[in-house]
Amino acid sequence: MFAEFILAALACLGTLAASLAVFFHYQGDSEIAFDTAAARDSRVTKNMPQRTIRCRCLIPLANRGRQNGTVINAFCQPMYYGKIMEQLDITARLRLLEAPVRRNGYWEAVIVKKNTAHLVELEVTIRSQVDLHRLAREIPSLKAIIYYQVVGRDGIQWHLSEARFDLAG
Repeated sequence: MFAEFILAALACLGTLAASLAVFFHYQGDSEIAFDTAAARDSRVTKNMPQRTIRCRCLIPLANRGRQNGTVINAFCQPMYYGKIMEQLDITARLRLLEAPVRRNGYWEAVIVKKNTAHLVELEVTIRSQVDLHRLAREIPSLKAIIYYQVVGRDGIQWHLSEARFDLAG
């Protein structure tokens, strides 16, 4: 009789554990991404005498998942285009548009609630030792890779997105 009670209790606990596992599985997770295809207000400003190019755009940081998530780290880096990169000083920065500009470029963690989006400003500044016409011939389209770290129900994950700026135009 005692053994039957133990067996029934274990069966009940197993069913409860399986039910909870199925319940949590269907709760989903966050699906946070920099939606670079929906970037807007893209501008490329050239200052020929100072040999400087400033690229800027606004990118939605969207969560299309069923749970909230947090972006704890985000930074960007231009693609490598060969030897001409030795003659360029490139700085890239990301910031939430609603947050104040930070001098050190630090990305402060942000919670992205489900089915919401925040606008992020991507700014790339290029200081060139070569003529900007030559630079535009060698790098007609500048790609900036955005690396970001998301924390959700599935733990910490690294993702990346790619933004482009037309330097030839």
